[in-house]
Order: sequence, then structure tokens, then C-alpha cells
Amino acid sequence: MSTKIEPLNDDNYQSKSEQKREIQEITKIGERLLQIPIETLKQYPLSETSLKAILEGKKITSAIGRNRQIKYIGKLLRKEDIDAINSKLQVLDHEKLLANKQFHLLEQWRDDLIAIGDSALSKLMLEAKHLDRQHLRQLIRNAQNEIKRNKPPKSKRLIFQYLKEHLIE
Repeated sequence: MSTKIEPLNDDNYQSKSEQKREIQEITKIGERLLQIPIETLKQYPLSETSLKAILEGKKITSAIGRNRQIKYIGKLLRKEDIDAINSKLQVLDHEKLLANKQFHLLEQWRDDLIAIGDSALSKLMLEAKHLDRQHLRQLIRNAQNEIKRNKPPKSKRLIFQYLKEHLIE
């Protein structure tokens, strides 16, 4: 009686720990999908069952029920094209990153305009000739006066809104 031991096929072998890590990653993706607005979510390559489970998960407020639903979504996502979903999530992350950079740039311009004044305004006008210099000067003066008098920063907000409307496409 001879027993022949089959060699392990290294290409398909996945340890139990690796399987668990993969399942956890997929579950995290499912958790992220719960945070995405419904209209955006409909653009993702999801089956009807997975989409329905995610929409149901958005309605659940109980922590225990939500965790159970997240695990269920993770189970459903194992049958989905995770690479396509992941690439969509990366695009979304990139868009958020760009929006944050633009937001911080606008904040920086606003703060420079108030702190430095005319020289910062001249630099800004070189970059964006379509802005109304006179209107911005008035807002800057008002913001500086509000700071001196410890008033609420109404003009500071108005400067930010003006820059946001005219500098972001």
C-alpha cells in the first residue's frame, strides 16, 4: 500500500489568514459603499442584490444591525468585480482630494488678502484678471475692520464665497 502525497499547487493556495484578510478588505469596501450618496452609488458596477443590500444598510441605525448588514454586504461583494469597484472608489477619493486642495487654496488666498492687503490682491489679479478688484478691495477693508473691532467675520466669509464662485470651475 503506497500513499501518494499530492504537492501543493502554489498558484492557487491561499492560507486561512490570507483568506480572512481578503474578506476583511472586501467588507471595508462594503462599509465605504454605505457612505456614498445613492445617486453616485448607482453608477458603480454592482448587481441588483448588492445595491439593494447597500440601500437597506443606509436605513439601519442600530449599531448591531448595521454591523450585521455590513458583513452581509461583504459576503455579497465577494461575487462582484472588486477591482472595478475599487477603481471607482479611488476616482472618488481623488476627486475629494482635489476639492480639498482647492478649498485650502481659496482659504489661503482669503487669509493672505486680509493679512497682506493690496500686494496679495495684485498677485491674485495677475492670476485671475476677471475678478472685480474694487469689490474685493471693499470686502478686504470690511474684513480688516471686523477683525479690529472683534466683530463676526461676515466679510471674511463673503471674500471666500466670491473667490469660490469666480475661481473654481
